[in-house]
Amino acid sequence: MANTIQSKKRARQNEKRYAVNKARRSRIRTYLR
Repeated sequence: MANTIQSKKRARQNEKRYAVNKARRSRIRTYLR
């Protein structure tokens, strides 16, 4: 894994986006149920 500032920033953004998608998906599921 590269330890450049750019890659670190990108990894952090990906984590945040993944968490948001996960929350959204679960919310949609509970809404549909």
